[in-house]
Amino acid sequence: MTNNKLLFDHHIVSDHNGTIHMNNERIILLSSSAFGTFRKDLIENIGMDRMKGFLIRYGRDLGVKDAKNVLAMNLSSVEESIIMGPDIHMIKGFTGVNTTMLKIEYLPDKTVKSIHMEGIWYNSYEAEDYVSRLGSPGCYTLVGYASGYLSAICNHIVIVKELTCEGMGHKECRWVGKSLDLWDGEVYDFLRYYEDTPIVKELEITYEKLLEERNNLSRISNIHKKLTEEIINGNDLQSIAHIVYETTGIPLIIEDVNFRAFAYSGLTPQFFKEANEDFKDYIQKNKKPVHDPNVTPNGSFLHSTSINASCHSRLITPIFIRGKISGYCSFISQKVKEYPEFDLVTLERIASVCSLYLLNEKTSLESAERMKGHFLERILQGQFSSKQDILNHGSYINFDLEQPFYIVILKYQNQHGYFENEMLIYEEIIETTLQYFKNKMWNVLMCQRGNNIVLLVQTESLANLDISALCNGVIEHLAHIFRKYTFQIGVSSKGEQIDRSIDYYDEAIVALRMSMPSTKKVVLFESLGIVGLLINNKNESAIKKAARQLLGPLYSTDCNKNPELIKTLYIFLSNGGNLEQTANELCLSMSGLRYRIHKIETLLEQELRNPAFNYQLYLMLQALLVIGEIAI
Repeated sequence: MTNNKLLFDHHIVSDHNGTIHMNNERIILLSSSAFGTFRKDLIENIGMDRMKGFLIRYGRDLGVKDAKNVLAMNLSSVEESIIMGPDIHMIKGFTGVNTTMLKIEYLPDKTVKSIHMEGIWYNSYEAEDYVSRLGSPGCYTLVGYASGYLSAICNHIVIVKELTCEGMGHKECRWVGKSLDLWDGEVYDFLRYYEDTPIVKELEITYEKLLEERNNLSRISNIHKKLTEEIINGNDLQSIAHIVYETTGIPLIIEDVNFRAFAYSGLTPQFFKEANEDFKDYIQKNKKPVHDPNVTPNGSFLHSTSINASCHSRLITPIFIRGKISGYCSFISQKVKEYPEFDLVTLERIASVCSLYLLNEKTSLESAERMKGHFLERILQGQFSSKQDILNHGSYINFDLEQPFYIVILKYQNQHGYFENEMLIYEEIIETTLQYFKNKMWNVLMCQRGNNIVLLVQTESLANLDISALCNGVIEHLAHIFRKYTFQIGVSSKGEQIDRSIDYYDEAIVALRMSMPSTKKVVLFESLGIVGLLINNKNESAIKKAARQLLGPLYSTDCNKNPELIKTLYIFLSNGGNLEQTANELCLSMSGLRYRIHKIETLLEQELRNPAFNYQLYLMLQALLVIGEIAI
């Protein structure tokens, strides 16, 4: 109450000349709604952030002037001068103030070392204005006023922050003010609002930024133009990588979707190898990253991402073709690096050029292979009038069909049953298989028949590799990429006459039926011996009749009557009667296997230790398997 009386003693109103004075300083009365309009105009003309700084500095200047007037009163203590500030604020109609905490530390010379002050503003004119007109939530002039007043009284920087505001839907406007040292760096970003940067200076800074952006855009456009010219001129990804490194000076790697390099530039072979291994380790450790929304559980990067691995850092961005990730472009550094926005934009432009190249390659490959696949299908359907007709059509696609060949049939199946995107997976398997043969530079024709992939592989493509090793390499490659799938292959005998392809196709089907996803993944027709000859002679009715005589109750017109016993018998005979190997392959306990063997012997009325009888059984089961009467 004493402070209020002191203030009112200095408050003079003159009716004669239209002036109002307070503490020997002229003041004016202004409605809060007019000030709200002023603030709204500021937002529209200089923007929200500059408006906030303008009002904070405006409030700070008011607070500093009032503090100087209070200091001129020579009050008895610093604390009394500080308490005077909220009273002045209230008398001027800015807000009601309730101080809830005031803690002052002094130096030995009685000057203020630090201050910690907290309180509540109620009926703030700024908060009321926001609620009434939805302008800008925040009591900026109040914050500035309190900061300026306390800084002037304490003779060091004091920063006041508003913690809650009625204009933002809170119950009250709660604030806290502390000496700068007590904030522990929490308000360093907030200090910029107290810097009175002239708008001309800001325009200069903005111009410099725009100039820099223009130069960056020009550089990016120049890079994009050069890369586009490389594609137009028919150059490959290695040429693109060289152009990027020469232009930017940043090492680049272009990889496929499985992180195998198409091309790279700016890296020594040794560091490329080290970075590749380092990145594989990083991918393995981040298989299921719950913290990074840019990475899928299988390690694919959905968006541009900056990573720091053990011995290198990289900025990686995906290459999209038809909405699907088909590869990656990466900037590489041997040290931990923060990549600027310019590098990100540049890399994404490079990725778009690479996508055009890969799309063109993909389209060309698909078109050529579609034509080759149609050609092979016509051969297998016997649609050509003569061998010479086939050879003539082969020459149109640069395929010499006078060369010896094999017919290879590839079968795939999901380990967990039906997959809802089966057609998509099939297309990916086709594409991966084609790319595998292309990378190996093996000459093949490929088509689809039923649920199988059919290949015509010429022997000249094998060089020193036999057909069995080739097929095992294909299965290993596909199994590594499509981990949820199993693959089996059947291979015909070596073909010499292209017009007899349908016979070799039948041989490959026979061999495929003898394959098993867990053990015999690749079966050659030539390895089937007499079983292959039997089926090749199409003596199916005789085989079924002999099977009924030999297998008795195990085989009937209902071929699935005893599937578990038939499978057990076949695996047992395949393993030469070895109980342990058979139990492991069937995932049976030894007692369970012995029970089945005993039941089989009872039904057959024969002991399975008889080698002559076993040979006949095994031969018969193979024959039934080939003609599709049983499934293992």
